Amino acid sequence: MVAAGSPPGATDDRASNDAADWRLALLVLLAAAGLRALLSWLVPLLPDETYYWEWTRRPDASYYDHPPGIAALVTFGTSLLGDTRAGVRIGPALAALAGSLALLLTARRIGGGRAALVTSLCLACMPLAAAGLVMATPDAPLLAAVAIGLWAVVHAIEHPRRSMAEIGWWCVAGLAMGAALLSKYTAVLLPAGVALGFALDPRLRRRLLSFGPWVGVGLGIAAFSPVILWNARLGWPSFAFQARHGLEAKGVDPGVLSVLLNALKNEAELVAGQMGLVSPILFVLIAIAVLLALGDALAGLGDERRSVVAGVALTAFAVFALSALKRAVEANWPAPAYVACVVVLATVAWTETSRRWLKRGMWLGAAIVGVIVLQAAFPVLPIDPTDDPIGDAHGWRAVAAATTDHADAMRAEGCSEVRIASNRYQETSELAFHLPGQPIVFSLNLRSRTNQYDLWPTFSEVAAPGDCLLFVAPDGGGEKIVAEGLAAAFDGAEDLGPIERRRGDDVVGRLRAWAFRSWSGDSAPLDSP
Repeated sequence: MVAAGSPPGATDDRASNDAADWRLALLVLLAAAGLRALLSWLVPLLPDETYYWEWTRRPDASYYDHPPGIAALVTFGTSLLGDTRAGVRIGPALAALAGSLALLLTARRIGGGRAALVTSLCLACMPLAAAGLVMATPDAPLLAAVAIGLWAVVHAIEHPRRSMAEIGWWCVAGLAMGAALLSKYTAVLLPAGVALGFALDPRLRRRLLSFGPWVGVGLGIAAFSPVILWNARLGWPSFAFQARHGLEAKGVDPGVLSVLLNALKNEAELVAGQMGLVSPILFVLIAIAVLLALGDALAGLGDERRSVVAGVALTAFAVFALSALKRAVEANWPAPAYVACVVVLATVAWTETSRRWLKRGMWLGAAIVGVIVLQAAFPVLPIDPTDDPIGDAHGWRAVAAATTDHADAMRAEGCSEVRIASNRYQETSELAFHLPGQPIVFSLNLRSRTNQYDLWPTFSEVAAPGDCLLFVAPDGGGEKIVAEGLAAAFDGAEDLGPIERRRGDDVVGRLRAWAFRSWSGDSAPLDSP
């Protein structure tokens, strides 16, 4: 229906513009996916990615650090493309694409084609999405599942209470919640945020008493139940780790002033980290947009669907802001919030001045993404090569080649069985991935936090007396102490010298190899911290 005073054909023009904006949004989405593919080709696998690949070789209902979602995606990819870089990353990449499409559909549903276009542009310009989703980490399936869950919740709100259509969409939302929980424990923020959005908006509160949302919650818990049972069987290791990892204060003087200063420091670092993930201008605009949407929700104004999305954004930020009062919060932890934030940002009413700042924010974000791409291709930033985070992915083929040469030499000298080990999970998983034949590599983990390797058979559980050990670890004081301690359990020990990891001409890391011959069978030096 054409509004009074509208010129003839105004409705057709709006429909045409909406369709054009939607097509452009899809083009931007595909372009962003192409950029991530380029980065995937430029950057070798980082240690965390090879660590998650290791999980796929020992399938289980869950793992120490995270639920099995990322392992499932990597398994899917390697079944198609083999145990290669592309195989490891293709599954998470497809999940990221599906999640991005769900966000565009959600934004279009609330604000039309123009909102979908703004959402697509924001995703393309945010380092979090443009670069962060390149890696095979639990964030990829988490963000995809949260995005699909929000899309389903928006659909559910559009249908009458207790209708079959509403219940059906709540079932979809519940399954998405289950998939999110199977990806990362922070997914619990999705149902909590939806509930908060319903509670804040007086027009939605009655829906909390409907049958549909609780059906969704039940389906989500059912999907997550294998993780619960796995933890129960092993004494709740993953739940305990996450509680310590996210909530325990570390190294803080108990004095009031020290606690206060530490909290302020953590909060400042949290804000700075978020600005780095999404660009400073977009972060400020997101904060304003969420506050505006929450104000509308409390007043019962604006779009009800946006109220729910804003509730999810607020919940994620609030939880990690509270956590930062006790301990440092890693920059990527609030990532689920941005799934909701970009939709809120794209669907609030902006003034002309705000729109100009939105464009500036996108350009600044695009510039940051450009620097990331350049750094991935060529080291352009004026930083020490050993401090380059991308440097952690480079040089492992050379390390694997040197390790292979050392193992061959040990066999030639009389070692019938040479076991290879490192100390931390990072070096262990990179060696396992890059060594010829991808053998089992042991993580001794004598000076690091507990991880998944501690739940698998250890060297002392697998090896037999007389076996030899090739120990390859960072060339530092801690690992040197470990190596010296290992010597007591073997008949002979030899320092084989350093191994350099290089990115081009730059040394980005140094390791050292030790040869230990003829294990005595004494497990104490290998299994004690």
